[in-house]
Amino acid sequence: MANVDLSIIIPARNNKAKNASIIKMIADETRELDVEFIVIDMNSTDGGVLEALNMMKTGNLKGSVIQCGNGTVSAALNTGIYKANGKYITFVYPTRLYKNYINEYVKIAEEKNAEFVFAVPSSTDNEHSNVIPEGIRGTDIVVSLIRSSIYMDFTAVLFRRDFLCKNNIRFYEDCTLGYAEAFIYNSLLAEPVTAYVDKEIKRDYVNSLVKGSQSGVSNNCFERLEAMIKVAENSRKLHKDDNVLNEAFEYQKLPAVVINCINKLLDEGFSKTSIRKLLKNKGYESYLKISASTSDDLKKKVVEWKFMPWLYKR
Repeated sequence: MANVDLSIIIPARNNKAKNASIIKMIADETRELDVEFIVIDMNSTDGGVLEALNMMKTGNLKGSVIQCGNGTVSAALNTGIYKANGKYITFVYPTRLYKNYINEYVKIAEEKNAEFVFAVPSSTDNEHSNVIPEGIRGTDIVVSLIRSSIYMDFTAVLFRRDFLCKNNIRFYEDCTLGYAEAFIYNSLLAEPVTAYVDKEIKRDYVNSLVKGSQSGVSNNCFERLEAMIKVAENSRKLHKDDNVLNEAFEYQKLPAVVINCINKLLDEGFSKTSIRKLLKNKGYESYLKISASTSDDLKKKVVEWKFMPWLYKR
């Protein structure tokens, strides 16, 4: 049984003073809720975790700091889910903060008895119309995300904790890029009761931690691909008769991620010949499939890469 309304899980590794400012900001925004803060520390050495503890103590806030070792953010988030006591859970990523949305998420979750809540403005540009029918299934949202007819930020969502536990939904702990995306897809494949807030949430750049330059981008992009391959396999396992869903993964999502990896490698200075050899050796070229349902732009890129690589442009 939940002891608090909401558990806010914050992964932390050398976030400096940002941990304290993030907690203060969210505490100020959620005064009407019974909230606990769970800071998952991944071997920080800069004193930021101590400042987070002091902020919780001086602000008379519920919360704790849990040591998680020098693992991945995914592992830290899984630890947070396990330790959480809230009816609902949300994840706060210090490098990608948003302003004042949590209260609305919890409110609509209660009104709709929802297990998954996200934000999406109903009126945007023609490319992303974001018209979502009432009672839409999670699998339909997945297809819409893959086809870019719906956009959501994977780092600003809310879950009912018992839904995650009942369906054994976890972050892929070996994944350092795309882990939030894979987590959202797997959650939606479990068909949660969904609800959304009709608004465009705003980034908080003042309290956000500045993201450092990534190292090993080429390796990370393949971690994202491996995660998406696992999600596609999960889709076929759970919804083997849903051809629309599974073809969306096979002919749009997976080839799009492969193309994204190719572009990242080109940006890093790899030659087209070496990239083609790498994809072949890893077996990733087999995911460059297209069909009538593949978007025109992606179809063009796949055809050029496979058959006319000298014409391929990022």
